[in-house]
Amino acid sequence: MQHKTFYGPIKILSFVVLLGMAAAIFYAFSISVLYWAGIGV
Repeated sequence: MQHKTFYGPIKILSFVVLLGMAAAIFYAFSISVLYWAGIGV
């Protein structure tokens, strides 16, 4: 099995991707809350 060598980088990459997605969701949520009146929903 040669998968052991790739497990570390893939784990780090997946963590970075999940962190980026969480940051994007938090950013979009905060922007929508801040500009709620300006959007005119």
